[in-house]
Amino acid sequence: MTWGLLRAVRDRIEANCQPRGILYPWWVPVASFGGQLACVVLALALRDAFWTPDPLLLTIPLVLMAPVVQLGFGYWLPWWLDCLPALVAAGWMLSVAPDLDRTPIDAVPGLLAFVTAEITARDGLRPGIAVWGISYAILGAAVVFGPGIVGFPVHAILLEVGFVVGAMLLWQMRALVAEREARNATWQQATTAERERIAREIHDLVAHSLSVTLLHITGARHALRDVATGAATADDAVGEADAALSDAEQVGRRAMADIRRTVSGMTDGAANRQALPGAADIAALVREVDQAGLHVEYDERGDLTQLADATGLGLYRIAQESLANVAKHAPGSTAHVSLTVGRGSARLVVRNELNGSRARRADGLGSGLAGMHARAAQLGAALTAGPEGDDWLVDVRLGQRGIELPCGHTVPGLGRLAGTVPNATTAPTLPTAPTGATS
Repeated sequence: MTWGLLRAVRDRIEANCQPRGILYPWWVPVASFGGQLACVVLALALRDAFWTPDPLLLTIPLVLMAPVVQLGFGYWLPWWLDCLPALVAAGWMLSVAPDLDRTPIDAVPGLLAFVTAEITARDGLRPGIAVWGISYAILGAAVVFGPGIVGFPVHAILLEVGFVVGAMLLWQMRALVAEREARNATWQQATTAERERIAREIHDLVAHSLSVTLLHITGARHALRDVATGAATADDAVGEADAALSDAEQVGRRAMADIRRTVSGMTDGAANRQALPGAADIAALVREVDQAGLHVEYDERGDLTQLADATGLGLYRIAQESLANVAKHAPGSTAHVSLTVGRGSARLVVRNELNGSRARRADGLGSGLAGMHARAAQLGAALTAGPEGDDWLVDVRLGQRGIELPCGHTVPGLGRLAGTVPNATTAPTLPTAPTGATS
């Protein structure tokens, strides 16, 4: 029962602090209230108020009034009303001379110092200065009109210490709150950036896989149509359709596995990481799309190993999205992909015929184009995507930023893709999300 009451008081203290933008732990106001009460008890003892019925005993409920109202009833008092009972109690006790034979110093100025520190730390410098000035006035009135105060300079310094301690706590708390807000803002930005990155990766993977799958299905449909028109025998058409559907099934299963692995990595924080694709994998990407039925020509020049890993990944994803768009909007056209790495620069160009169709969005508002522009911006590259004459052009120009070393030589172009890409691999998969990533 007692511990439950103490926890309720603690929660109420912290709940009252949060709306005011102060994050003091519960024991800070409790220590302040306890210090004020201790000063009152000592001051009353020095005045023999406990041994005979004395009106000065009313100073105890005066000092406890504000804590009881705020902690017992949950009502946050304004600063001037909070400190008023304690200031009245201090002035009342200073009007009665203490028994200095027991101790050479009075405890009432300590009460004023605690009140000054509390109001400054909780309500700000201006209220703190006001309470500080009132406390000095109370001490001065006791010297001039009252029984006097022994050790006035010491008490004056004690008030200054109370104000300085309160100001230090206030500025420390403001710095802590500002740091937490900045950290939360940084976290939100990082979370948003990570979500956008994951969305782009999944979009590129799904768009590419679906485009390749649809190309295989289209090939199977054309093979079956050739049987109906007599352009091919039934055995040949069934073989071609079966091969195309088998390839489509493999692409779909691989895409499902990649998506599951990516989602599992984001939710479980798996430590397994998959190799990210790079510029050298664009050739394998082109070959996969070409084998699916989209006519693609690829030309590669320069030393791709001089591209930074992040640059290679960005160029790969842009090429992947571009070919997916070609398969979606102009599946019967020929796509021309060229990648050139020169001295301190790189350029990726994907071009295809529009075939009279301009259904593709050229305003940059589609998710695919938006993703390509975002990747280019991350690389510090200039990207142009839109119609150029009778063609659709995606042109990425990269300067020195994405190049690790100056290019020292140029290799001949690969020309038509077939037979020119050694050790080509299938399209790489997405990386698993790092531990702690927010999805």
